[in-house]
Amino acid sequence: MTDSEKLDKLVETVSQMQGRFDKIDSRFDEIDSRFGKIDSRFDVLELKQDRTAKKLDDLQIDVAVAERQIKRDIHDLKDEMETVIEVLKMNELIPR
Repeated sequence: MTDSEKLDKLVETVSQMQGRFDKIDSRFDEIDSRFGKIDSRFDVLELKQDRTAKKLDDLQIDVAVAERQIKRDIHDLKDEMETVIEVLKMNELIPR
């Protein structure tokens, strides 16, 4: 094999390698595009998760306030009921 043939074979091999590298580059470009889409989806999910967490925090606060108000209302009702019972006893409408 002459130097010219060796050089031609080397050029052909390099050309084939370049073609393969081009295919690999296009695959990487496609992968980058897919990762970009996935990244944007994750951004949306993070936003939704943050919004849901805020709503959950607000709900927990609302439940705590409601519980406190219910306890207060029950206490007031007990006091009022005791007053009614005492008034009925004073008027001898129920036994002592």
